[in-house]
Amino acid sequence: MNLVEARPWRGIGDDGCPLADTLRLLGGKHTTTILHSLVAGDLHFLELGRAMPHVSRKVLTAELRALIEAQIVVRTEEGDALSRVCYGLSPRGRDLGEMLGRLYNWAIDGGGEENVKRWSDA
Repeated sequence: MNLVEARPWRGIGDDGCPLADTLRLLGGKHTTTILHSLVAGDLHFLELGRAMPHVSRKVLTAELRALIEAQIVVRTEEGDALSRVCYGLSPRGRDLGEMLGRLYNWAIDGGGEENVKRWSDA
């Protein structure tokens, strides 16, 4: 049984289409970099910022908010004297991280890293 037979796709391209909504969310300029950083483990906001020095705090905050709203990232206030905030992947986010890892491997297997770089630059 193939994927389409197992779970028919409905409303592809329509407003509210789960696949289109997910692809729009992942289409954020730095979303995949944020997810890749969090796959290794939870990070404080400043640690995420250091991992992506070319991203402004405003943009990082906006993309994190969108990922939190989509229940992919979890925000935890540590309650210490520094009022630090930690970000990590939810169970749903970990599942997505695994799928993105498979997609990355698929892209490399299908055309070599030079093609992956070319596609990501487009």
